[in-house]
Amino acid sequence: MTNKIIINPQDQITCPHCDTSFALRDAIAHQLIEQHEEEYAAMLTTEREQLQQSLVAQATKDASKTYQSQLSDLKGQLKDSQDAEKSFQKQIALTKKKTESQVRQELLVESQSMKDDLAEKDAQLDTFRQQELQLRKEKKAIELQQKNLEIDVARKLDEERAIIRSQVAQEHKLKEAELKKKIDDASKVNDELTRKLEQGSQQLQGEVLELELENTLEQSYLFDLIDPVKKGVNGADVIQTVRLRSGSVCGKIIWETKRTANWSNAWISKLKADVQSVAGDIGVLVTSAFPADVSEPLVLKDGIWLVKPNLAKGLSEALRTVLIESHRQKIISVGKNEQMEALYDYICSNQFAQRVRAVVDSQEQMRVDLDKEKAAMQRMWKKRETQINGISTQMMAVCGELQGLAQGGMPQLDGIGALTMENV
Repeated sequence: MTNKIIINPQDQITCPHCDTSFALRDAIAHQLIEQHEEEYAAMLTTEREQLQQSLVAQATKDASKTYQSQLSDLKGQLKDSQDAEKSFQKQIALTKKKTESQVRQELLVESQSMKDDLAEKDAQLDTFRQQELQLRKEKKAIELQQKNLEIDVARKLDEERAIIRSQVAQEHKLKEAELKKKIDDASKVNDELTRKLEQGSQQLQGEVLELELENTLEQSYLFDLIDPVKKGVNGADVIQTVRLRSGSVCGKIIWETKRTANWSNAWISKLKADVQSVAGDIGVLVTSAFPADVSEPLVLKDGIWLVKPNLAKGLSEALRTVLIESHRQKIISVGKNEQMEALYDYICSNQFAQRVRAVVDSQEQMRVDLDKEKAAMQRMWKKRETQINGISTQMMAVCGELQGLAQGGMPQLDGIGALTMENV
């Protein structure tokens, strides 16, 4: 290696002449510094390669020593393993001989046991065969007895059926004769009742209409006097005396009811006479039959009001209001005949008839709406009733099927049918 001097360009040096300090690189020329740096780099590369070769050689040597040592150890372990394997093979051979001897002995014992079991099972099988043969013989005997018994039972059932048919036929004849007698008697009674009903139907219908009118007036006007005319007495059917809460009499409305199929002109004349006989104010004829020239359900004809039964209540309210207002006018102007005549003219006028008809029409519309609501509710109730009846019928069917399947084994269901029908 050539003699070289390694210097640091950052080192500080001092001038011997002026004692000024400065870096070494400032005192050396730039080219000289680069030359030394290249030489130093080449020197470092050469030394690094030499060091690496030396380290590789040393590592190879150390690895060889270690390998030789490990190889000798492995050879020793291999020898020991071979010795152990030979010893293990000897033990396996001895164990195999002992095991084979034990297995042979156990097989001999098990074979003898199986032979003994087989002999015992053969003996049991013979016994079972004898028992099966005996059971088959007994079964055939029982089946033969059962067939004979079924034949005997069928013969007895046929005899009993014949007896029961004879008895039922005799009872049926008696019941049939009894029913014919009852039907004949009922037909006679029915014919008699029909005849009586036809005779009294018109009178009964008139009485029903009269009672309905009387009840309607009594329930609607608590302060009025509702006097029905007794049967057999000449006059109208009902006399309504209109009164105020104080008890003051405002007038009388004379009611006549007719419930027939044909109209009679004599009814108006009779009702006028009845109104005059009791000093009434207004006459009303409640009838289901109207004159041929009248198409409206409410009309004033010859001073008498003609009205259908379903509009009677609305007309009564209107007429009662007129009488009360007339009474008040009388109190205000006592002795004024002109006003009375004007009031009478107003009552007999078309204007009053139209107002009364408007009131009655409103009442009729309300009644129609009420009837529709009643019909809707009745349909709903009928639907619910049908659903309940359907559920009851299905439950009855289920109970009957259960009893049929149980063949009389469910007596607790016997009373369900009667209970359900009573509730329905």
